[in-house]
Amino acid sequence: MAHRIAEDGRLEDVGKLQLFIHALFVRSEPTILRVLDRMMEMDLFRGRGRPVLVFMREWLAFLPRGEVVSTSRAKDFLDALSKSGDSKIIVSPCVCQEALGRREGTLFKEMTVLYGTEVYERAKGDEGGIRVMSPDEAKILLEALHDEGCIPTFYSCLNSRGWMVVICNCEGKICLPSRAHRLLGGILSPGPDVVSFEADGCIGCGRCVKRCSFEANRLVDGRIVFDSARCYGCGLCVSTCPTEARRLVDRRGYTNLYYPMDFVAGYGSRAAGDG
Repeated sequence: MAHRIAEDGRLEDVGKLQLFIHALFVRSEPTILRVLDRMMEMDLFRGRGRPVLVFMREWLAFLPRGEVVSTSRAKDFLDALSKSGDSKIIVSPCVCQEALGRREGTLFKEMTVLYGTEVYERAKGDEGGIRVMSPDEAKILLEALHDEGCIPTFYSCLNSRGWMVVICNCEGKICLPSRAHRLLGGILSPGPDVVSFEADGCIGCGRCVKRCSFEANRLVDGRIVFDSARCYGCGLCVSTCPTEARRLVDRRGYTNLYYPMDFVAGYGSRAAGDG
């Protein structure tokens, strides 16, 4: 049975109409990404035509938006999924890399869960090269992708809070939502964690600057300047820091967008973000 996550964190059945609508989107997504990629690369839309892209971001519900989380948070979700009775996970090629014909790192890194697994099987079938993974296998993949510098990002169908279906592991060179966010903003949202930085323990090596996709870290006169307002809580800099001058803590005032906090808490995974 195909499931979504209800507002109270429980699983509920998904109707045929939702499955049909999402399957149409999956089939058309590569074309949408190619069109958006061309628009973003044109001088017109990076200059005077930029308001067109802003308008599309605000009013076209099918455009991708995501919530950034740490690898630890993503693994917590997979743990909860394994206890929920709907633990099937489909891993498929990165849709951005496939659609745009570019390659960067691991190709099979898009994790589809809940009712999305049925959608992908219907829309892609054997030709899509999809693979079924257990939650434990998916957690190992998440760790490997973290080492590559990929950021777990939770996406939903048509930007609806309760319809989270995909964990994309995004990088900054090819991933269209990441590039669009740098150009326009408003595509990606910060997750439940934020970095706590101990400046006295920092040696100014600059590794965090290279790992950060959100420009939260800058190297100024041999010292790291950290801007918590720019931190999205992915945790890449935490695992990179050689002196352990960083850790993830709960973000104050956080309201979840697509990451299903109640679902994770309801199945016994940790509630706090210690990275």
